[in-house]
Amino acid sequence: MASAAACSADEPAAPAAPDQDSAAMTQLVLPFDAYKTTPKQRAVLGNAHNHLVVQCMRERGSTVTPPAEDAADIAAVDPGNSRRYGVTDIEAAKQYGYHLARPPSPDTTGAWAAKLPKPVRHRLYGTAADRGCLDRATQTLDKGARKADWPWFSLQDSLTLEQAAKDPTVKEAAKRWQSCMAQAGHSYPSPEAAIADKRWNLDEPEVTEEEKQTATADTRCKWSSGLVLAWYGADAELQQDVIADNPRRFTALRSNLKQRLKRASGLLAQHKSGQVG
Repeated sequence: MASAAACSADEPAAPAAPDQDSAAMTQLVLPFDAYKTTPKQRAVLGNAHNHLVVQCMRERGSTVTPPAEDAADIAAVDPGNSRRYGVTDIEAAKQYGYHLARPPSPDTTGAWAAKLPKPVRHRLYGTAADRGCLDRATQTLDKGARKADWPWFSLQDSLTLEQAAKDPTVKEAAKRWQSCMAQAGHSYPSPEAAIADKRWNLDEPEVTEEEKQTATADTRCKWSSGLVLAWYGADAELQQDVIADNPRRFTALRSNLKQRLKRASGLLAQHKSGQVG
């Protein structure tokens, strides 16, 4: 374990984080992750959806070119579980503070669609009475797939995080985090309070040095206090319990994703084959 940095009379230094923090961060794999799409899978689903949108719009007299989905771009802007317990990546905190470490974002459907003429947008989005091509493409991808309750899954994902924070071991670690932050010159009652500090404007791209220093201390204290691993451990246990208590729901989720990916991959292969031919 790295030794704590020496404190100067003018500015207290944050305790150094354990040497293994970077490696440990990449190992924050949770039971629910097995039911979530990877960047590569999201690219496959997104590009198949785009292909169906293009077909649908062509049938309605419009030629459109949605932005392609790239797995590498998706992975670059996806923090995974590294932000699930607040800032936990020291290098990212040093550079971005509490801001998300995002490279220039790829074009999104919303940004692309906003540039289209109004009649074309109408065909794309449709109405309550007449579904647009975006919804129709989603329906086509879902056709034949086993029904699955993805909103319920998202809710459980949020609930286990919240419930884990109330675990006694997590609460004790949070107290150690608070003490560690106080020693570093930052008085916050909780990690949530630190990131919610009104001095950080997370809606703007600018990151101040003060924010970077605070976020770095926050991250170091999360690891040295044991907060990250305590929270992760409680979270993982709760998720495993949810899976064990709801086998049918999770079987349906896995089946639904598998079938949609199979359909999406087939559509893309067919499209590529048609282009080659």
